[in-house]
Amino acid sequence: DSQLQGQLQVQIDQSLSGFTELQDNGKFALQGAGVIVDNKTNYVVAIVGGRGTEDKFNRAYLSARQPGSTIKPLIDYGPAFDTGEYYPTRIVNDHKWTDGPSNSGGRYFGNVTVREALNRSLNTVAWQILEDIGVDYGLDYLGEMQFQKLTYVDNNVPSLSIGGFTNGVRVVDMAKGYSTLANGGVYNDRTCITKIIHEHDGELTKDLKPSAHQVYRDDSAFMLTDVLKGTFTASYGTGQGLGLDNDMPAAGKTGTT
Repeated sequence: DSQLQGQLQVQIDQSLSGFTELQDNGKFALQGAGVIVDNKTNYVVAIVGGRGTEDKFNRAYLSARQPGSTIKPLIDYGPAFDTGEYYPTRIVNDHKWTDGPSNSGGRYFGNVTVREALNRSLNTVAWQILEDIGVDYGLDYLGEMQFQKLTYVDNNVPSLSIGGFTNGVRVVDMAKGYSTLANGGVYNDRTCITKIIHEHDGELTKDLKPSAHQVYRDDSAFMLTDVLKGTFTASYGTGQGLGLDNDMPAAGKTGTT
């Protein structure tokens, strides 16, 4: 979608316009990438791989980076909701312990609901939840959504709960993961490509059928999406006030590395 593509490029360029440091190769030192997935069709309708249009390296598709807290809904909370043991009103204890993670800002809130823990992006709670359900259990969900760059080295590593991967993840995989939540928990492997036509052999993709399958239970996806609205609307949400300007519901997650 050329219009969306242009809007996404402008958004990334403007958001990072204050960072002007250049590398030796003339490219900006601080980069960005973005992907838009149509939640109705599951196609990738816009993908921007960097600042400006002269740089041909597509970071949204080729680069892997640490997702930080943006991974929490996909690897911690979604799988935990699927077990039936966790739900938005369940109480968990936010506290610091030896060899455990710290929260951003160094604050701990004691007994909080799962909803508040996710809206506040509490690292200690995410860590506890993934260890409880099993690190590899959560990691399997990313495999179900065809995340690239995963490695067996990360098996049973609890730091995955807060986005600490060996190789990191791709922006396009994250966008497809969130689209899965918006799609009632159903993952679809559609990408940017609708068809490929060869000059002699005709359409090469006519026999390729996109595959879709249920990753998260539909009720888990519904609950998690509802919780993630609080990122923008709750008084303590980490993205408070950053929701969409119109009446369209917005759900999402912040993350920093």
